Order: sequence, then C-alpha cells, then structure tokens
Amino acid sequence: MEPSPIDHPILTESLALIQRRLPATGLHGVQQEVLVRLIHSSGDWRLATALRCPAAACEQAMTALARGAPILTDTAMAAAAVTPMARRTFANPVINGLVWAPDPAPPGQTRTALGLAAAVQRHPGSVVVIGSAPTALLHLLALGTQDRLEPPVLVVGMPVGFVAVQEAKAALARSGWPQVRLEGSRGGAGLAAAVVNALLRRAWLDGQANT
Repeated sequence: MEPSPIDHPILTESLALIQRRLPATGLHGVQQEVLVRLIHSSGDWRLATALRCPAAACEQAMTALARGAPILTDTAMAAAAVTPMARRTFANPVINGLVWAPDPAPPGQTRTALGLAAAVQRHPGSVVVIGSAPTALLHLLALGTQDRLEPPVLVVGMPVGFVAVQEAKAALARSGWPQVRLEGSRGGAGLAAAVVNALLRRAWLDGQANT
C-alpha cells in the first residue's frame, strides 16, 4: 500500500505497520487495502476471517465512485466518517438517508429503513453504507426481491449488534447484490465508512497514476 498525498502522515505510518504485521490472508490488491483500513479503524486483527470482499464488487464500486456516484448512509455518523475522503477525492455527494425518513415511522417500520430506501430510489447507481441499521438492510433487500428497487452499485453491509444483524447479513449474502460485509455481530458506522474510504482512496490513486 503506497503512501498517498491525501493521507495524514500518521495514517500512512499506521497503514504501513498493519501491512507489515498482517499474516497472509489470501486477499490481494484493493481487497487487502479494505482489510487494512478496517483493522486500522477497529484495532481488531481478527477481522480478516470475517471479511467478505469480492474483488469484482470493489472494482465496480471504484469505477462508479470515480464518476461521482452518490454515497448513501444509514446514519449521520457514517456520513461524517466518509465525507472528508469524498471531498479530497471525487467530491461525491454523501447523503444520510434519514433526510427522507418519515416522522414518525408507520407501525412495524423504522425511520432509517424507510428513509434509506427512499434515498436509494432517488439515487440509482449509488454506494450504500449500512453500519448500524439491520432493519434498513432487510428493507432494501425485501424491496429488491419485489422488483421495487434496483440493486445499488455496492452495499457495504456491516450493521453491528445482536438483534436482526446476522439475519440481515445472511439475507445480503444470498441476494446476489454487489456487497462487502462482515460476518457475525461486528460492524458499525466507523467500519462501514472505512470500506468506502479505502475504495475512494484506491480509485483516486489509480486515477492519478493514469493521468
């Protein structure tokens, strides 16, 4: 992982240290960079065994991000964590789905699920980042199976916790949608944002190398 002028020197040093200490993972290229960024954000070396990060999904997302694809998040925290890298690279709009959430949500629904679904419908070809709300992930997938929603360019499916989390991740795994996810209960806004930041960084560096 080469140094980058868009990285703070401490980040550069941290990523290099992780790369040196990380044992063989079977991941390559941007997949490995995603893992390194996740470890940096969490301090958890065990994430290598939980990460599901298909190369084709990453490449598709990087192409879309380089063209300015919107980044839609389930929380303001995830949006805040992605926005600085988006500004330094391709100036992608970063939008928290709660902007479109009803208040209050109808019985049996959540504001996040409805708001993020509305955001995806308004912004086809987006990258969707879910770090907190398994209900939002399940709702998007249900709409997809009903042909009411086109698959996003990428879903970063990393809701954290114990209620409906593993169910949502299993449904994402079965969906066939382009995705990056963490198995089990781990996740969160910071980790979900770390995936997108790694993809933005790599896409930007590749673009600079080709100019």
